Parts: sequence; structure tokens; C-alpha cells
Amino acid sequence: MTDAIEETSVRSTRQATSGAPANAEPQTSSDEATRSRTVRTPYSSSTKFADKKVPRSGDVEAALQEQLQDDRYTEMRVQTSQEYIESLAIPNYGDRWVPGFKLIPVGLAREFGLAGLGDDDPLEEIEIDEPTPEPVGAVNGNAVATFVEGIKGQHLFDVLNSTLLAQLASNMKFDRESQPVEWTKYYVRVLENIAWVVPEFSFFNLRSRETRFSMDSAILKVIRAIMTQRQVDIVEASFEALQGLNANDRRVTIFRRNSVENNAGNFAVDSAGESAAGLVSMKLCAFDFTTDESVTDVLWWRFNSGSTRLRATRTTVVLNDQVYDRLRQPILDKLGNRGLDFLAGLPDLPI
Repeated sequence: MTDAIEETSVRSTRQATSGAPANAEPQTSSDEATRSRTVRTPYSSSTKFADKKVPRSGDVEAALQEQLQDDRYTEMRVQTSQEYIESLAIPNYGDRWVPGFKLIPVGLAREFGLAGLGDDDPLEEIEIDEPTPEPVGAVNGNAVATFVEGIKGQHLFDVLNSTLLAQLASNMKFDRESQPVEWTKYYVRVLENIAWVVPEFSFFNLRSRETRFSMDSAILKVIRAIMTQRQVDIVEASFEALQGLNANDRRVTIFRRNSVENNAGNFAVDSAGESAAGLVSMKLCAFDFTTDESVTDVLWWRFNSGSTRLRATRTTVVLNDQVYDRLRQPILDKLGNRGLDFLAGLPDLPI
């Protein structure tokens, strides 16, 4: 039951990107060990954009509109982001054979992206130039990525590719299990550097009043505070589709391999959509945990409340499409065929 899940010990972990201190809520002693991990500069590659950062109000759409009105800013942002992508360190893979799929050379993957996956991946049915007629669910590394119907196919893949790049870069920089806060903050920093507009965000602890709790109940508690009911319904349908797959299904394996290792892990549940005006936004909800049990299927595991530490963060980010349009190919070039190991569409959602 989600009513048994409580959020506690909220603290600010980033300053507002305007440079002013964030409005931190009262701290508790349990936060002392991590309180100093505040991110103070969103751009690691340049400080040219200090006047275009998100105001303390957290209005990412207003910040985006300001960016779009400044051609000089756009040019500077594109140049700096292209340099950032080129220098970004991510795991290196060569040509890869995936069981159930054909050999995909890196060059082919760079040219056609996910088209190399084969006919049986649901993502292959998505038309690049058309809005999706139905909601879409996918596994993207350690994330369950969901999309409200109506998002343009190109934008759906932009979300998947950019967030995968951020994951891979974070995997190179930090250990997901032992450094989940640093991992998540670096993940967001990468997104900021590749055309996403990100407000301040903070981590908080979750605890259950029951002896045991299931992870999906904790997830629903968190996402309902930021997502619409339609988005929540799509997330629940994606969970149901994922749970209904065979235990050795490629999609189950991808998520399990990237979200948990023994008694610790981190993962995300995201929902992206597109407005009538073409604005792409994403509700990003990230979680990390440690426990005294060896966990396999994290979403449906029954955790011992007394021996589990669960933490989460949530925020809304928007995509600067003018900038990303010129980063799309550099990002595809950087990813190569890595999507074969991390990306897979879920079957038709039961919604």
C-alpha cells in the first residue's frame, strides 16, 4: 500500500541554477554524511551560460523560452555541447552479437540507430516523423522509460538516446551501487550539457510503516507527486508488461543487470511527453537503495523495512530542441551500437 510509504528527511542537494541558494527544508541528523554533496555548477565544460540558467522558481519552461530567444546563446551552447560530447568518456564496445539478433556493425548502428535491432522490437514500429498513437514503454538500461501518446517518434528516440548517453557516462564516472548520489548528480549534469534544461532537485528518504514493502508501492508514492494520473497509469501498465515477460527475456535481463547488484542498486522511472507546441518534457524519478538481502527483481521485491535504506529524487526537465537538433548525430555517433545492450521496447501496454 502506498499509504504506508512516507517521505522523510528532505534536503537540498543542488543550488538553484541561478546561483542563489536553494530553499532547503529542515535537515535531520541522518543527512549529515551527505549534506555537503551540493552541486554548485551545472555545466562542467563551460560557464558561458550563467545568465541562462533556471531561476529559483524552477520554471524550466520559462528558462527554455528565454534560451530560444537568444541566437547567440544557442550557437554557443551547440558548440560547447558538441565539444562536451566528443570528450565524454563512456564504455567502449565494438561490433556486437546479441542473442536473438543479428550482428550489428558500429557503422550501421551509427547510421540507422535502433533500426539494427530487428523486426521483433516494438520500438521498430514507431514512425520517426509521426506522433505515437498509443503510449509507449521501454527499458533503457536502469530506467523504465514511458511515453504519453502523441510524442513525435523522433523526440521519443531523442529522449532514449540522450538519457542512455548520460547513463553510460555516469557508469564510467561512478559506481552505481556504492556512489548512487554522485552517479545521479553526474547523470543530470550530462543531461544539462546535451540540451536538457534542469531545475534544482533534492534527495529524500523513503520508509514504510509496514514490516515489509514492495518497491513498486514506493515508486508509486514518489511519482504521484509529480506525474499526471495518465502518466502514472502508463507507468503501472509498463510495470505490468515487464512483469509479464519471461524471466530470461532480453528486456528483463537489461533492467535487472543495470538496476541491481546483490543488495544495492539504483534505477529510474521516467515519463516523457510532448505538448501541442512541440515542447518535450520529462518527469524524472530516480531511486537508490541498500538492504541486507540479495535482490533480483527489484520492482517487485518485498523489502525488509528495518534493514533497507531507500532514497529518491524527482524533477521535471525540458529539452531545448533547437540545440538538440544539432547534437542528435554527434550523440548517435558517440553511442554507436551500444543501444543493443541497453534499449528495448516493451510489448503493447495493457492500458
